[in-house]
Formats: sequence, structure tokens, C-alpha cells
Amino acid sequence: MKKKILYSILLILLAGLAYGINYAWKSFPLISSYGSKIMCSCIFLGERDENSVMSQELRAFPINLGDFEVDREGKKVTGSVFGLAERVAIYRDGQGCTLLSGMDEEEVRNQVYYEVPKPNWSQDTVSWPNGDRLNDSILNLPQYQKIQDLIDIELEDSVKKTHLTHMIVVLHKGELVAEGYGNDHTINTKHTSWSMGKSIISNLVGLQVDRDVFNLDQNGLLPDWTDERKTINLKNMLQATNGLDWVEDYGGVSDATNMLFLKPDAAAIAAAKPLKYEPGTYFYYSSGTTNIISKILRNQLGEENYQRLPYEGLFYKIGMHNTVMEKDASGTFVGSSFVFAPGRDFARLGLLMLEKGNWLGEQILSEEWVEFATTPTTAAPMGEYGAQWWLNAGNSNHPEEKLLSKLPNDAFYAGGFEGQWILVIPSKDLVIVRLGFTPKGEFSINDFASNVIELLP
Repeated sequence: MKKKILYSILLILLAGLAYGINYAWKSFPLISSYGSKIMCSCIFLGERDENSVMSQELRAFPINLGDFEVDREGKKVTGSVFGLAERVAIYRDGQGCTLLSGMDEEEVRNQVYYEVPKPNWSQDTVSWPNGDRLNDSILNLPQYQKIQDLIDIELEDSVKKTHLTHMIVVLHKGELVAEGYGNDHTINTKHTSWSMGKSIISNLVGLQVDRDVFNLDQNGLLPDWTDERKTINLKNMLQATNGLDWVEDYGGVSDATNMLFLKPDAAAIAAAKPLKYEPGTYFYYSSGTTNIISKILRNQLGEENYQRLPYEGLFYKIGMHNTVMEKDASGTFVGSSFVFAPGRDFARLGLLMLEKGNWLGEQILSEEWVEFATTPTTAAPMGEYGAQWWLNAGNSNHPEEKLLSKLPNDAFYAGGFEGQWILVIPSKDLVIVRLGFTPKGEFSINDFASNVIELLP
């Protein structure tokens, strides 16, 4: 009997050891990569310190198992777990942070970079929206002061919860009417977009469609897609109905996390997936899709035009002077997830969409493109997705069945992991940006925006 008990205990111990080894083998590299990338971007782009990042973005298990060494002189962060699975993220001026993911640091640093200089005038001296000078007479209106009170309460309350609100910006009728910043973030702090970056990629494609460089019906999008994937067209890609076999999960090692944190070429990982559904028939939200689109842009435009496009074609035209799109180690913009900008820059993007692509009289994006981007794909059952923008259109037969129950059906938004929002509500002439760290979804844009609407004049 004793031998049987000892044998059973031994089997349990061996099983536990095997599980631990398997967990470490799969998870430690991901923890090191994720943490070093986040730490790198938050320090060198966000201009925060290590303690701030560790106490916020990297505080949760299992990421907090990691040890992250910041080399300010060398502009890089090295992550490891108990000294194992070392991974490195490097910072490059104008390009943000990039995980090396097995590539040589010198090789990545020496990649050709086509810098687009910022406009040489100060936004502090120019009125909103091109600049940052606000209209005090508008800010002091009683109804907007009440919206400011809502923001202040949210910032104060967030520190008492498991979620943190970093910044909120509210625009009404094109004017910035209220804003707030907290938890080590200021007006100038660049904040991660996470999946809000998808909507930026959409707009970059829109610029090319407007210029007849791209056609929504074009297929044969990648050289390697010589099989049934050659039938996938650009519209399928934008509407997340390409039918590729993909798993969008962030709970551990998955297609999405493998692509973002473990491999040097994000688009290649996603593009290698086989077809699972007939293109155009099945909606499946996918970060891999967005990074393939980014690579298609790169292939079509060539290296210099591709690198210059976001800044010359979009950001610098609408006052987004402090926005940075980060690249993977292969040199492709990780449009699915890694765009860093202050809250006001993200608000400007929302304002451009609210104004149907027009910016102070200049048509940056055509009205036709904005309409396409915010029109539901028929494959989305609740009318919840357009062209890389989330929609609140609702079920075509039951419009009340929608994502944000308290908000109008014409609302649409760019949404990101951990509670990032650029919410646009045309019928209310309203844009709300909320950025923060909300891993459990405790912040409700549905409630907050509905409260703001009640206070609008």
C-alpha cells in the first residue's frame, strides 16, 4: 500500500513538473517579449518611468513575473523571467519601439528610415483643432463644466478600482470642451492605441483608394497567395471577412500573441494561414488581417512612400504631430496594435471621421470612403463592423440589438485592448476619446457617453 501511495505521489509530482516545464517553455518568452515591448514604448515614447509602468501596465500576473532592465543610453529594454527567455525591444527615434524577435539588433537599427520632419510651427500658438490653444469661453460654459466634472470623477474613482483611466477628451461641434489626465499621464503623454490602430490602417488604405492606387475589388493581394486565397479581395480584408483560419486570443500563446510578440514579421505569420471560410461570408475580427493589409500597402507603395504615407498623407494634415506608428523587426507598421499618440491626436482622428473626411475645408478622405468605412458588412450579425471601424448600427431587422445599448445607432468607434476608445456619434456632433488600463473591462463607454449626451446643450 505504501509503495502504491509513493508511486501515486511520484506520478503527481512528475505531472506537475511536466506542466511547469511546458508552461515555462511556452509562456516565459511571451512574458519577456510583452513586457520589454510595453516597457520600451511607455518609457521612450510615453516618457514615463519604470515604476509607473510596472505598477500599471505590467502589474498583473503572469507579466509581473518578468524582470525588465532599461538601458536608457542604449535605448532598449531587456526582459527575462527568472533569468530565462531573454528578449529585447529597441527604440529608434521617429519609429518607436520594436521587438527584435530573433533578429540582429544592428541589422534592425540599420534599416533604411525615411524620416518625415514634423511641421516647423508650434501647436501651442494655434487654435484647436490644428493647434492646442483652446477657447476659454467655450470651456467655461456650464454644460461643459458639468462634463468636466464627469471626467474628474472618473479619474478620481479609477484609482480606487482595478482599472485606471489615463485620459479622456471630449469634443462637441468640433470644439474641445472638456478633458482630463491622471495616473502619470499628461496632455503630452503618448499612449498606446492597441487595436485603435486598425482604424488608422483603414484610413491609410482609404487615401490610396481615393487616389485610384487601390481598388476594393482587387484580389491576388500577396505573391504567395496562388491557391484559393487569391480570391480574397481588398474589401474582404478591410471588413474582416477574408475567411483565413485565425485565432484572436490574448490569454496565452496564440496566433495573435505569436504574431505580435514572438516573430519578426507580423504579416507573414498571418498571411501563411490557410482559408477556412469562403471570402466575404464570415466575419471574424482579426489583428492578423490588419497587419496583412499593412504589408499590402508596403508592397504596393514601395519603401519610401510607405513610410512617409501616415505622416504626409494623414497625421500632419490634421494636427496629429505627435503620433508614431511602430514597426515589427521586418520593417512593417504593426497597424493592428502599435500606434502611440497623445489623447488630443486620437481625438483629431475622430473629428476627421465626424466631418466625413473634411479638415477645415480640405477633403483629406473622400466622403465616399468614410461612408464605406462606417457601413456594416452583411456578414456581421449585429451590423457591428465596417472597414476596420466598429459600428453600433444594430441588427438590420432589430436595430435595438446593438453593441452599445444606450447610444445612438449611428455611433461608431475605434476600439482597443484594455479600454481604448475613439467614439464618434454624428447625430450628437460628439467625439469621446478614453485611454487607460482596463484589463477586466470595468470602464463602460456605454454609460459614460450616455451621461455626456444628457449634458449636451
